[in-house]
Amino acid sequence: MLTHPRYGMGKRLGAADVDKWALYAIGQYCDQTVPDGFGGTEPRMTFNAYLSQQRKAWDVLSDFCSAMRCMPVWNGQTLTFVQDRPSDVVWPYTNSDVVADNEGVGFRYSFSALKDRHTAVEVNYTDPQNGWQTSTELVEDPEAILRYGRNLLKMDAFGCTSRGQAHRAGLWVIRRTAGNADGGFHARVTGAASHTR
Repeated sequence: MLTHPRYGMGKRLGAADVDKWALYAIGQYCDQTVPDGFGGTEPRMTFNAYLSQQRKAWDVLSDFCSAMRCMPVWNGQTLTFVQDRPSDVVWPYTNSDVVADNEGVGFRYSFSALKDRHTAVEVNYTDPQNGWQTSTELVEDPEAILRYGRNLLKMDAFGCTSRGQAHRAGLWVIRRTAGNADGGFHARVTGAASHTR
């Protein structure tokens, strides 16, 4: 899709313009087997979709990437991809790296608004067990519902044909939004040389 001259973006992108190693790492993560929730295993993420109408290339690429929890990024030279997946620690910070501000506070935390903390998700996916019609998988976090109330999000899992994958997509949304805090701090010179994600 990226480099094909007729069906993709090949008239604008060559093979050297696409970060194939980022795609390779994403593919490895997606292909790892995980429990399917029904006693078996399946690849973490698969993509099964067809395009039936002409659309903007960037929109199609973004939809494809959403199935892998990644984003396409043009870094000025190549098209690369950033995926939300576990990674190694880039730089460990300790209390000795943190500089307190004028009020004597080292860390500042911000929390998402309650309306943005989803505690239940209805995930629509293409169900092969239902004649390839759309089915809905409801995913809920009972503890988060008790704490924040029931806040339902409805989403479409583009290219998803697995109930287990749809369930994992809903869990990911809940874990990403329910009760998360962003922390910020000022670092000493040694910490400033690092880069954080």
